Amino acid sequence: IYHTKRMQRVFTVNYSMDNTYIVSGSDDTNIRLWKARSNEKLGQLTPREESAMQYREALVKKYQHLPTVKKIHRARKIPKTIKKQTQQTIIQKESAERKQANRIKHSKPGTHHFTSERKKVVDKEVD
Repeated sequence: IYHTKRMQRVFTVNYSMDNTYIVSGSDDTNIRLWKARSNEKLGQLTPREESAMQYREALVKKYQHLPTVKKIHRARKIPKTIKKQTQQTIIQKESAERKQANRIKHSKPGTHHFTSERKKVVDKEVD
């Protein structure tokens, strides 16, 4: 995960046609260009670098069944601010759902009715 403190909410993310770059557009009206694989070097690789990269990929492929290699391969460091923000939004969403459920449960029948999340997104229904 790439993140800087100056970044705001990301509105759109797309891959380039050759899948080497990621383009992101955020709330601060900036477009950022990222490398899809951050450990890869830009430009032409020397034969030694090319063979080293192929060797590393072959090792990962060969030992991918081992639990420690799986753990390392899956591990992604998430910045503390993003992790806290994600946890906070999950708590807020659960709280809103619990509040709506309590309103429905403790009000007179027929005053509040449940609407599914899919129905909330629909702006207009055409017959």
